[in-house]
Amino acid sequence: MEEFLRKPEIRRITRDVPPAHYIFSIESFSLLVDTGVEKYESHAFDVQNYKWRLSLYPSGNKKSNGEGFISLYLQIEDTQYFPRTWEVNVNFRFFILDQIRDKYLTIEESDGVIKRYYQMKTEWGIAQLLSLDHFNETSNGYLVDDCCSFGVEVFVIKQTGKLERLSMMKQPPNNTITFQLQKC
Repeated sequence: MEEFLRKPEIRRITRDVPPAHYIFSIESFSLLVDTGVEKYESHAFDVQNYKWRLSLYPSGNKKSNGEGFISLYLQIEDTQYFPRTWEVNVNFRFFILDQIRDKYLTIEESDGVIKRYYQMKTEWGIAQLLSLDHFNETSNGYLVDDCCSFGVEVFVIKQTGKLERLSMMKQPPNNTITFQLQKC
């Protein structure tokens, strides 16, 4: 049981290439924080025929132990049009632009877990994406001239429905083996 309760490890690497699917930039980040807004939701964007939205907690998601951190989540949109038993399996990674070095800090769960979106769980993310102290330190490049950029790449895992089955018999009748191919 303890295995399921442990917090997932987070992998942080940098890369030159921007996120493939979505970037949103914030000018006057301090004004956003000063308004006291708990969560900012980006505009909806399309990836692989689904609508998504980023949810940013500029002062951390306090309900998920994110106080003192930037918290970022990916939520699926327009699910009211899906079948009642819908499910979308996704692997994603978040980005923060380092404006000084022109690189992207890439943040994802290190075990590459596929997240299952369904009627009762329409949002996944990282409550402790980056500490506010580290984010606010200008020399780190994430918040420069009160501006910052966040991004995401979303990879939907599509079920292909292909199945292969092999059945063997120890003693076939009449020592005859028959192969029958069926379309599944």
